[in-house]
Amino acid sequence: MFIRLGLENKLRTWAATALPIRWLEPYMRGGDCIVFSSNPLIIYVTDWIIRSRAAALLSALRIFKQQTVYLLIHLSWVHDIPRRIKQLKLPQSRHLRRYPRHRMIFMSNSEQEYRMLAAAGLETTWVSHNAFVSPAIFRILPLSEKIFDAVYDARISPFKRHNLANRIQSLALITARAPYLHDESYTRSIKNVLPQAHWFNDPLATDYRWMSFSDINTALNQCRVGLCLSAEEGAMLASMQYLLAGLPIVSTQSRGGRDEFFAPDYVQIVGDNAEDVAAGVSKMRECSVPPDEIRRLTLEKIEQHKLRLFELLDAICSAEGLHVDLRQRWDSWNVRLFANVTPDVIRKHIEDAAISQYISPREM
Repeated sequence: MFIRLGLENKLRTWAATALPIRWLEPYMRGGDCIVFSSNPLIIYVTDWIIRSRAAALLSALRIFKQQTVYLLIHLSWVHDIPRRIKQLKLPQSRHLRRYPRHRMIFMSNSEQEYRMLAAAGLETTWVSHNAFVSPAIFRILPLSEKIFDAVYDARISPFKRHNLANRIQSLALITARAPYLHDESYTRSIKNVLPQAHWFNDPLATDYRWMSFSDINTALNQCRVGLCLSAEEGAMLASMQYLLAGLPIVSTQSRGGRDEFFAPDYVQIVGDNAEDVAAGVSKMRECSVPPDEIRRLTLEKIEQHKLRLFELLDAICSAEGLHVDLRQRWDSWNVRLFANVTPDVIRKHIEDAAISQYISPREM
C-alpha cells in the first residue's frame, strides 16, 4: 500500500508542476498502452509510438527517468528483414541514450521474426499481439444464422487488397473509419470494385457507426468464412477474431505472423488472385472441422504465447528482487484498436495498475 500511495503522489506532483503545453497536444498523442505492472514498471506499447509519436510516452515517463522501466514493444508490422530491423534500432538507441536505465524488449509476432531480431542483437521474445484478443468477447454464438459465405474485417487501405474478394458473390465487409487514415476517394473505389458486398458499417454512410468488439463478433457469427488478403502486415487481429468465433479462413500467402495460429484443416492458403480466393471460400464454407474445434485449437495456441509472456514477466520481477504473480490480471490486458491517448491517460494506466496490483484477488 505504501508503494501505491507513493506512486500516486509522484504522478500528482508531476501533473502539478508540468509546463502548460496545450499547443503541443497534436504531437503528444500516442497509441494506447497496457501497464502489466507498476512495481516493477512494465509497459506494453506499440512500435510506432516509439518511432514517430514518442512525445506522448516520453512525457509520461519523465518522472521514471532514474528508475528501471521495462518497455515491451508490440510490432505493428512485419520486421523480418534487415531494413526494418534497423528501423527498430534507431529509435531504440535514441531512447536509451536519454533513458539509460530503461530496457526495450521487442515482442515478435512470428518465430522467424523472433530469430531475426535476436540474431541482430535485439532483446526479444515470441509473444504474438494476437494472443491479447479476448476469447470472452470473440466467441461462437450457436443460435446465430449464417447469412454470408465470407466476411472481410479490414481497414480500407491498399495493403488489405479488398479487390481480391470481387469474385465472391455472398460477401460481407466490416471496416473502421480510423482517425488520420480514412481515404474517402479510395473507399469509393473499393465500393465500385465490390458492388455485391454487404457492409455491416458503411464508412461513407452518414449513419456510419464504430462497431464495438461485441458488435463485430455478432457480425462474424453471421458468416461462414473469414478472409485475410494482405501480403504483409502485423499479426492481423481480425484473423484471431475469426478463429475464436469458430470461422475457417481463406488467406493469401503472408508475412507478419497471422499464420502462426493457422492449421491446414481449417485454413486454405490461396494465390493472389480473385479466382483462387473465391475457390477457397467455396471449399472452406464446407469445412469439416466444427467451429468448437477451431476455437479450441486456437485457444491452445494462445496458451503457448501466454506461457512465454509470463515466463518473461517472472524473469523481470525476479531480476528486480520481487515475487509478483501477474497471471490473475491477464483478462484485463485486452487490445484497443486505434486508441489515441494523451500522456495523462498513460499516467492513469500506470496509476490504475498500481491500485489493482496491491489489492488481493479476494478483495477484488
